[in-house]
Amino acid sequence: MRALMWFRSDLRLADNPALHNACRDSDQGVVAVYAVTPDQWTAHDDAPVKVGFRLRNLAMLSAALAEKNIALKIIESPRFDGVPALLRAIAHEHECDAIYFNNEYEVNERERDELVVDVFEEDGRAVHRFTDQCAFEPGELRTGKGGYYTVYSPFKRSWYQAYKDDTSRLNPLPTPRKRTEMIGTPDSVPEAVSGFELAISAEDHWPAGEKEANKRLKDFLADRLLDYKEDRDFPDVSGTSALSPYLVSGVISLRTCYHKAIEANNGKVDSGSSGAVHWISELIWREFYKHLLVGFPRLSRHRAFKLETEQLVWNNNDDYHEAWCEGRTGVPIVDAAMRQLTETGWMHNRLRMIVAMFYTKNLFLDWRRGERFFMRHLIDGDLSANNGGWQWSASTGTDAAPYFRIFNPYSQSKKFDPEGAFIRRFVPELRDVEGGSIHDPSQIPGLLRSSLDYPDPIVDVKVTRQAAIEAFKTL
Repeated sequence: MRALMWFRSDLRLADNPALHNACRDSDQGVVAVYAVTPDQWTAHDDAPVKVGFRLRNLAMLSAALAEKNIALKIIESPRFDGVPALLRAIAHEHECDAIYFNNEYEVNERERDELVVDVFEEDGRAVHRFTDQCAFEPGELRTGKGGYYTVYSPFKRSWYQAYKDDTSRLNPLPTPRKRTEMIGTPDSVPEAVSGFELAISAEDHWPAGEKEANKRLKDFLADRLLDYKEDRDFPDVSGTSALSPYLVSGVISLRTCYHKAIEANNGKVDSGSSGAVHWISELIWREFYKHLLVGFPRLSRHRAFKLETEQLVWNNNDDYHEAWCEGRTGVPIVDAAMRQLTETGWMHNRLRMIVAMFYTKNLFLDWRRGERFFMRHLIDGDLSANNGGWQWSASTGTDAAPYFRIFNPYSQSKKFDPEGAFIRRFVPELRDVEGGSIHDPSQIPGLLRSSLDYPDPIVDVKVTRQAAIEAFKTL
């Protein structure tokens, strides 16, 4: 039997269920394939920095596969609808008897995969699909009434219990052994794709490859896991794992992260080190959002989870939107966060919540517009997590922040960037501002204030907070 291994958001050798099974089942070699779909990536708002990261990892994957005598073929179709026929052609050319791939959960991806299943089964070729992005396949964990969980805490309790019932499901799979011979030859991996020209370079801060991803995990577990709960919310502290881009592109598996964290916590998942328990809980959040994409497909179609909130009449203020995008709202923590995003392709998670809530509650702009801006700039842009975070902040989503609980960006700034170090790093206009004034320079009196090349706040957060509450009350 000869296998065709279809890589997607799983660009690694280790702990890759589809690759592991393709190599195990095949006695006549394995051929690997990856589809470049630029128009689909554009439609999905993939950021150039994310595409660049993906291509760098794809090149490293190709080299690693070649060492195992597996050739990576590159096919290209503008959109997903052309992929099934190209996969069929590859399978025919190389006489592959079956295709292996790991499941993806967004609506377009699921529709594409069903077409591939139809094409291969029509040809009499087997299809083997595997769970990879989650510990539990969406739909496997259900409420007592048989539905999908829509509140995180009971989902997490169900996850804990299911894991305890079968701890082996998180055991990582080994890297496949070298094949006896290579079928075909590897194709060149493109260094760039038209339409995704890089505005920023991420190679220094986000090196590609499985080795780098595993090093980051190892360093985090050794140096920062114990203090994770206390340090994770401070953007000027290196308190997080910085693994999100690697998880989104599948350079490391979620299962490996779970396994290593539980191992570091002496085999415990919901007790022991508070830092370990909290990080595991954050990983489960990522999985929760994946499950919701399947349970509620409208989330992939720019719809609110709470349908009644679609009656809200959001502001249509382009000046507000542009000021927010460019980091010139006059609210330092918001501006610093937005500049971090546009300058580096990444934003600290606490800041994502602060700027999203400011956007949706104080500026009262449509969350979908802000969500799209994030996706177009994030190296770790992921529909489920990005949509989940934005709808949480906008109070339109599942298990979202109650509409009357609205972050005060100035209070958040004082709490999580108390010395203003993060603000000074990304808003150089305020570098020389001393003391607590760094959080709200509009309070600086007289000539000193006018000498700053920094705008006044575009809105009054107290007034706009109350206006947002009143708007939600009408629902």
